[in-house]
Amino acid sequence: MYQTHLIPGSLQTETYARAVFMSNCCPTLDDKEVERQVAIRVARGQLFARTPTPSVSYVLEESTLTRPLGGRNTLKEQLHHILAIARLRHVKVQVMPHDRETHAGLNGNMILLETAERRQLAYVEGHRGGYFVSEQPDLADLFGKYGTLRAQALSLEASAMLIEEVAGKL
Repeated sequence: MYQTHLIPGSLQTETYARAVFMSNCCPTLDDKEVERQVAIRVARGQLFARTPTPSVSYVLEESTLTRPLGGRNTLKEQLHHILAIARLRHVKVQVMPHDRETHAGLNGNMILLETAERRQLAYVEGHRGGYFVSEQPDLADLFGKYGTLRAQALSLEASAMLIEEVAGKL
């Protein structure tokens, strides 16, 4: 998954997810809907304990680590949660630094999926929702872009150090 503006839903803490939905406007969600959406979002975190164990990879823009949705304490808790999840051996978290002079992901977010039957799909998000990509050459292009993003991003170790550094400053 490549994410540009927010911590991905599967990595979000309950507090961070609530801040995301409370920030929503046009339409503004009522409290009941916010709580319903938070519960759905937090349930995505069960992905990491699923059997068979999925291989999960994230490339996060550095700005996702510094945007203080919900306040400094919420962000700090969120960053520590990412670090805990990143310690799982089947999860890879990399950060795309602000100072990259070339960038393969300028067209936005993407989620790449592979089914149990080894069928590959991509999900691309936009303002009004998202859509699946299942046909070539678009699918191969997205997988190629993601490979380039991972190569351009910081290493796993450098990414963890950056996340720890940002959390330490909060």
